[in-house]
Order: sequence, then structure tokens, then C-alpha cells
Amino acid sequence: MHTLVLPFDSCVAVLTIPGGLFSLIAWLVVATALLVLGIALVWSGRRRLLAWIERRALDWTREIGSHRLRLLGVRQIRLNARILVRLLSLALVMVGVFLWVAFVLELFDGTRAWGDHLIQGVLGELRLIAGKVVTALPGLGVVAILYFLTRVVHDVLNNYFRSIEDGEIASERFDAVTAEVTRRLAGVGLWVAAVIIAYPYIPGSETAAFKGVTILAGLMVSLGSTNLVGQLVNGLVLIYTRAVRPGDFVQTPQGDGTVERIGLFSCTLRTGDGVVITLPNSTLAQEIRNFSRGQPGAPACFFTTVTIGYDAPWTQVRDLLLAAARDVPAIRPDPAPWVRQAALEDFYVRYELVFAAVDPTQRSRTFSVLHEAIQNRFHAAGVQIMSPHYENDPATAKIPRVP
Repeated sequence: MHTLVLPFDSCVAVLTIPGGLFSLIAWLVVATALLVLGIALVWSGRRRLLAWIERRALDWTREIGSHRLRLLGVRQIRLNARILVRLLSLALVMVGVFLWVAFVLELFDGTRAWGDHLIQGVLGELRLIAGKVVTALPGLGVVAILYFLTRVVHDVLNNYFRSIEDGEIASERFDAVTAEVTRRLAGVGLWVAAVIIAYPYIPGSETAAFKGVTILAGLMVSLGSTNLVGQLVNGLVLIYTRAVRPGDFVQTPQGDGTVERIGLFSCTLRTGDGVVITLPNSTLAQEIRNFSRGQPGAPACFFTTVTIGYDAPWTQVRDLLLAAARDVPAIRPDPAPWVRQAALEDFYVRYELVFAAVDPTQRSRTFSVLHEAIQNRFHAAGVQIMSPHYENDPATAKIPRVP
């Protein structure tokens, strides 16, 4: 037995070294070498594991049809893998450092009490955690059962509504659009109900902190969901009343175009120029003209307006407008275009040429070509396209000349 007495006894206790100084140094070197080796192995294993996951991520996402979604899936897998592997490696390093510190403290008689206290403290915390885990096992079991039951019901609903979307099942109540929306709503409602039922069984749900977070989340949702709920209600009204469907050509105050998508909160239109317009559902719920809905098989009809003075015979104006419509290939011959006198104004007659378009989505282009044809026909016939206004009494009455 060798005893080493240090001169600054006010700070350092007497250290008793069993087995001699050489034995102590040897144990320290071995413990430190094992710690360094363990850390090196953890870091090497971390790199190898991340490289293996990155290679396998491509195989795990091979069944995803969309290339963009496949890339997003690969990135998400790699990101989650990095986080989990880093946490695991950090935990292993911390365990190794703890064992090294405890071993070193146990070597000295003067610090052995510290080592015992450290070990007992950590073991006590582990026992406390283990006890809480055992106490929470029944509640976790109930939560697990609810999860699996909800998952089974969710899969059944998913398969049913997807079969309607794909046309495998015919339903009088749902079509492809309403089936998709109902599937999403049913899934959200099912999981919300499952969370409400499982809430009392979640470990820690009875604590004040958990309740405070729940109240804060509910307050934030209630304050920020006023407009959101309104948009949701408008979206549901549009979808379930079937006022608008994807593929319909509609006219709104913000523009006209073909409906590409109807969501719960917004819809997407594509104009004839290829511009995509995203509108809140409240816009479509207030004012909309749907040129694709009406009698089954009926084409979309439009009209354009011209104002001509009273001195031009209305029969001539009608014939010129119909001839201009026949000059435009984008106007359907059946049903035949026709002209209506919309109003007899103070100084001119308002004529409207009503026609059916071959492709309603090309509305802007069709109107442009039609206006060119109208100008050509009227200019060739010597009829002015203008709206005369009264300034004084003309020498002769402005009435058509009868041959």
C-alpha cells in the first residue's frame, strides 16, 4: 500500500493508490484508449450507416410514380436519418464519457465517494424513468390499440373512396371530385376523433404544462381560423352542390378560364393565355358564370356587342354580323349564330351577336378573330361601326334609305 501526500492539503485529499502508481497509470491509459476507440468506432459507424441509408433511400422510394415526389421522399429520408443517427451517436458518446468518468473516480480512495454518488444518482434517475414508463404502459397500450383500429378504419375508407375516384365503384351520392374531398374530410375527422379519445391515456396529459400547451394551441386555432372556416364552407358548398367542376369554363370578376382544381380553400383557373389564377373559394361562391353547364351536350355560348346608328338598315347589320361569324373557324355552325337587338338607345341600336365557340378555353383568341372579321365585313359594306350622339337637328332624318 502506497500513500501519496500532496502539499496543498487544503484543496486535495490524501489519495491512496492500490497496486502502485504504475498500475493506476496503466488503468487510466487503458480506459482512455477504450474511450477514444469507442468514439472513433461510433463516428465510423455513423458515416457508414448514413451512406447505407442514402443508397437504400432510392430503393425505398422506387414505387413513387412522380419524379418530384420521389426526390422529396429521398431528401426527407436522408434528413430524418441524419437527425436520428446523430442523436444515437451523441447518446453513445455520452454513455462512454460517463463510464470513463465513473471508472476514473473509482480508482482513487479520495474520489471514490464522488464516483459512487454519480453512479447512484444516474441509476436512481434511470429507475425513476423506468417506473414512470411501467406506470404509463397501460395508457400507451390503449393509445396503441386506438391507433391500429383507427388505421384499419382509415384504410377501409380510403380504399372505398379511391375506388369511386377510379371508377371501379359506381355511387349515386359521390362522383370523382366529391369522393376525393369526402375521403380527405373523413380521414381528418377520424384521426381527430381518435386523438380526442386517446387524450386522457397519453402520459403526461394530466400535467399543467400539457394542458397549457393544449389551451394555447386551441386559442391560436380559434383566433386564426375565422376566415379559414369561411373559405372551407364555401369550398364544400361548391363541391357538394356541383356548381363548378374541373374542366368547366367559367367567368369571374378576376378573369375567365378553365377550372383545373377545386380545393377546400381555393381553386385554380387557367386562362386562354396560359396564365394560372388562384382564387379563394369565396370568390366563386359570390359571382360566377359557368359556360360549360346547362343542358347536357349544349355548347358554351358567348356574345359580342356593336352599336350602329339608326341610318343603317338593321337587316344589313344582321347579315354583316352573321357573315363575320361564318368567317371565323372557331365559331360553331351548329347551333347557328344569331343576332339580337338588345336595346334601342337614344342615338343608336345595340346589336349582340350570339355564337357557340368550338373551344371555350380559347375565348380571348376567338373574340379577337371575330372582331377582325366584323371590321372587315362592315368596312367592305361601307357601314360605320360607331355610336353617334345628338348635337343638333340634322337636315334629314336618320332613318334607313329604302330602295
